[in-house]
Parts: sequence; structure tokens; C-alpha cells
Amino acid sequence: MSLNVERQVANSRDITRDAVVSADLFGPTGIRNVGKNEEAVVPFNKLETRNRDLLAALGWAFQPDPMEALRNTLRKLIEREHIFFAPSGQCAIAQVLSLLPQREVVMPAFMCYQVKQAIEGVGKRIVYVDQAENSVNATAAEYAEAAQPGRILLVVHMYGIPTDVQAICELARKRDCVTIEDAVPGFGGKLNGRALGTFADFGVFSFHQSKRVPAFRGGFIVVNNERIVDPEKINTRRVIDTKRRLPIGGMLQALIQNFATAPWFYRNLTLPLLGLRETLPRFVSRLRQKTVARSDHQSGGAPRLPQTPYYTREIHPYQAELINRMMDRWDGIRQRIARQVSIYQEVFQGTPIQTFLSPECDAGALMRFPIAFPGKDRAAIVSGALRRGLYLKLVWPRPLPEASEYSRFPNAVWASRNLVLLPLYSRLSLSAAELLARGTVETDRETPPA
Repeated sequence: MSLNVERQVANSRDITRDAVVSADLFGPTGIRNVGKNEEAVVPFNKLETRNRDLLAALGWAFQPDPMEALRNTLRKLIEREHIFFAPSGQCAIAQVLSLLPQREVVMPAFMCYQVKQAIEGVGKRIVYVDQAENSVNATAAEYAEAAQPGRILLVVHMYGIPTDVQAICELARKRDCVTIEDAVPGFGGKLNGRALGTFADFGVFSFHQSKRVPAFRGGFIVVNNERIVDPEKINTRRVIDTKRRLPIGGMLQALIQNFATAPWFYRNLTLPLLGLRETLPRFVSRLRQKTVARSDHQSGGAPRLPQTPYYTREIHPYQAELINRMMDRWDGIRQRIARQVSIYQEVFQGTPIQTFLSPECDAGALMRFPIAFPGKDRAAIVSGALRRGLYLKLVWPRPLPEASEYSRFPNAVWASRNLVLLPLYSRLSLSAAELLARGTVETDRETPPA
């Protein structure tokens, strides 16, 4: 779909603004001075939970049953009956694994470290597989050797881009393996008309603050194969004792994030401080590692799950009401994301910038838009973009296996060193998405080969 067609389906405010931006900024090349335009300077993520949602959800106490209303909404979306809430997506994985007798879990080498933490925390051994070449996903070809009888295959749709989950599940059935589908990045997405998270024996989802439907934390499990585990056990057994409390801290964090990502505040105050976004977490991570190391030494190094709200706090009805409010406008959110994806695709078409969307990808369900810059140093690209005021997000700077094993996972190493993520959220204007993409193209052109 062309950008002109996208303009026709955009609202009139975007159409007018795009026309002004094009007239004032674009020279013969179409990208001159684009990096200096304020509208291209946007946050990497802006919550779908608006401040009025955060406040209105306080009326949960006056609703008949927000939890059951949310469960019914999810049943319609996923088209599955057995849906059970969990404190978080990572806890959902741990909860399912704790009920399975298999001792080994096969998973991609390039993935979120909290998943590794959940698996090891319930005493399972991890077997890593590589990503496919020039891909963000591990496919059936990568799982083939590791899919040995008696193992669990953890399948993920990275950034919402579906992998060949049907082939992986068929491989698992032939090899007597259990499958868990991490559909956290592809909430609400479909593959061949079927919801992601419903192909494997179990599906897991998340409402973490960084996800498409953010409610501070929380998640849910979909049981697709009742023969493996009694669904009632999923509902009643927890890996750690849990409590249910009103998430006041999460509410405050969301209000602050909405304020910090407001356009003027973000451009003038938040963006200059983003350098601390990387420094501070590294410092906290080191402190946490030392604390964990001391605790492991005192406990003999036995695997255990962290005593954090991501494992100890059940979803509160307030969170359910908050999610219900977002789901009321779910179709509009999806349509907006799909338009932004089409803009990114068209701007990058014919450029050296590499994209990873497959033909069967459900564009409206993407959580992020991954790109790479062949032949360029990523650090130089990122710093060049930042000089334009464009914050390009990096994620997972190293694969999960030990560094001594990196030679076994060349594609995962490549992904960790080259992938960059562009934002996708419903309040990102279409014109800002185009300007951001064009500024990224210009940055690539100005960056010398590595």
C-alpha cells in the first residue's frame, strides 16, 4: 500500500500536518533536514493506557466482575476456553513448566533474559538453538536437531513476527515433545487466520508495561492441550505464594511515563537524559547479580525464582478494568499500528536498510519494527541518529548462552550486534513515523562503512 493511500485512510489532522511537513522540509531528495524536524523526535514507547484510563479504572469496584469480563474478552480474542491469569508473562512460563515432568527446555539463544530466569528458577535445563540466518526467529530447521523425545520446545514470535510455529509443533508431535508458545510479543496477532498462542500445547501472554496492552504487569496462560496438564492445576497451583494488592506503584509509574513522553517534555527534558537509561540499569543489574550470587552461595546454589511482584502479585481487578478499557478500542489500535508498519516498509524499500517482516506477518500485531544496517557499525548509526534527536532502541546486547559458546550461535550473535528497533504505538502520528524512518535512512547514508 502506498503512502498516498495511507494518507487517505488517516484522519484529517494527520493529512494536513503531513502536507505542511512535506512542503517545508523535503528538498529534491525527499529527506533534506528531516532530522531537524521536531515531529520526528518521538519516544520509543508511549503507553496505550492513557491517564484518563488510569483514573477511570479506579471504578473497578462498581463493576460486576472485571476479572471475568476480561477473561471473556480474551476468550473471544483468542478463541480458546481455558484462560488463566498469572502475575506476569515470565511467571506464566514458570507456572506451566513447574507442572511438566520434562527436565529440558529448548529455546532460542537470542531472547529475553527473564525467560531464562524463569526456566532455570523452576529447575529446568536449557538447550539453546540458533536463530535462522538473517531472521529474528528460530524456525523448525533450527529446532530439528534439539527436538529430542522428552523435551519441551519453547517457541517465540519475536517482536510479533510469527515463526513457522505450525512446523515446529508438528515436529514436536512426531518427537514426543511438549510445546509452549511465547506469544507475548504478538498479542492479538494471527497466522493463517488462527490466533498466535493457540498452536502449541500452551500459550503465554503478558500485560507488562512495555507490551502492546500494558497494565504494569500480569499475564495469562492459554491451555490448548488438556491431555498434558489438567487446566484446573494451572489455575490453582502457583510457583510462589502470591497476594493481590492494588498496584499503586504501577499507577504512579504509568502517570509519570505518560507525562515524560508528552511531546514537549520528551524533546526538551526526557531525551537529554536517555543516556542514563542504559547506565542506571547496568548499575542496578550488577548490584542484583551480587545479591543473587550471595543468596545462591548461602542456599547452596539451588535454582529459585526471584521474590518480585512479577511472581508474587496476582492481577488485581483494577488492572483487569484497565485492560478492558484498552480492549474496547483494540481494533483502532491494530489499524493504527498496521498503517505505521506500512509507512516504515515503504520508506525503507529500495534502501540498504534490512527489514524482517514475513509475507504472512499480521502487521497490526507487531510490538516493534526491527531493522538492521548491513555493512555499518550499529553504534555509529545509533549515535548519528541521536545527534538528530532520534532515539533508536537496542535490545539484548548479547545472546543468552555463555560467551564461550557463541561460536555455536552465529546468527544469534549477529542479531544481538545488529538489530535496532523502531517504535510502534497508536499515538505515534503517521507523519512522525514517516519522518523518523526518513531520518533513519539519512543517518544510514551519512554513516561510513564499518
